[in-house]
Amino acid sequence: MSLSHQERILRTMRGEPVDRIPIGSPISWSPQPPRNPNARDIWADDPNYQAVLPLVEEHCDAFGRSGAIGFDRGNLQIPRKYIKGESVREGKRVKTTNYIDTPKGKLRRVAEREDGIHTVWVTEPLIKDKSDVEKILSVPYEFEAPDYGTFFEERERLGDRGVMEVGVSVPLVSISHMFHFDEFLLWCAAERGAIKLLISTVFERIYDRLERVLKEGVGPAFWLGGSEQATPPMMSPALYDELSIGYDRQLFDLIHKYGGIVHVHCHGKVSGVLDKLVEAGVDFLDPVEPPPQGDITMEEAKRRVNGKIVLMGNIEFRDLEFDTPDQIDRKVRDAILPGGRKHMLLYPSATPIMPMTDKYRDNAIQYMESALEYGKMDGEG
Repeated sequence: MSLSHQERILRTMRGEPVDRIPIGSPISWSPQPPRNPNARDIWADDPNYQAVLPLVEEHCDAFGRSGAIGFDRGNLQIPRKYIKGESVREGKRVKTTNYIDTPKGKLRRVAEREDGIHTVWVTEPLIKDKSDVEKILSVPYEFEAPDYGTFFEERERLGDRGVMEVGVSVPLVSISHMFHFDEFLLWCAAERGAIKLLISTVFERIYDRLERVLKEGVGPAFWLGGSEQATPPMMSPALYDELSIGYDRQLFDLIHKYGGIVHVHCHGKVSGVLDKLVEAGVDFLDPVEPPPQGDITMEEAKRRVNGKIVLMGNIEFRDLEFDTPDQIDRKVRDAILPGGRKHMLLYPSATPIMPMTDKYRDNAIQYMESALEYGKMDGEG
């Protein structure tokens, strides 16, 4: 049996026979051809990335990501016409300041990125006090239709190289990104009413947008942040239920109503919420981190979910960065073989955001070679 990348992922989800387990890429990569072939490749000058890329393109099974269907993460889903921005370069850093003109005054958010590091730091959050809550809530909501044509073009270009998905920031995650995180946690304890008002407001807007795009045939997969901001030790189980899973479950149900796939991303300690995520209807869960970053082995997670969902994990980024190839081989084997190969996708917890080290290059290659060796079904599944 020889399957396309798309078939391998979908058959794994359905529990149908496959040739081998799917393998997630150890580098930042998308299987879909670029929309603009002349666009600059940010990794083009990294020789270690280029050494790993051919193996990734041949063997890794991935979800394609579309940027055409936007679910804004951090502005309460307000119309973009209210948001203005400007960027200035300060040495090796670029500072971007966004302004929101609201009926009750102006809001400001500042984020920075550094040359050669592919991530963003928020240095000034949108909400700093209760008056800012009143300001953001005063902006009238209206649905802005996304670029459906571009999405369907991207999905067609992806073809059977992967499964197309759309990112959706769930309510609690959306609101947490409006604060400095430590302040958000304090507000969840001391200003619960304001937090619940923000979460319920953005939930209604996310639900409305999600239902509209589902009716247009967008999908099939949806990548949702799994409220890792609320899992232990950040919040109690009761607060997780109140502020997170109760809202998320309704989004999962809506996606399933239209035949879509729910892919949840949740770092950290998920053992205490794993059963709730299964019951809520998750189809794929990543990255299922082992101790000490997480709190569950892949073998235990497989036993607990009992084939009800696909587990994606559980190879840590730090191990790819610091271990030896022999150690990576053992960890890949231990992730795949105990508990069986069914209903799993080998997946790293993260990928590099800056030029790759020689050690990471060697371990990334070992990760894929070991996955191909131990991931063959050999009659299983």
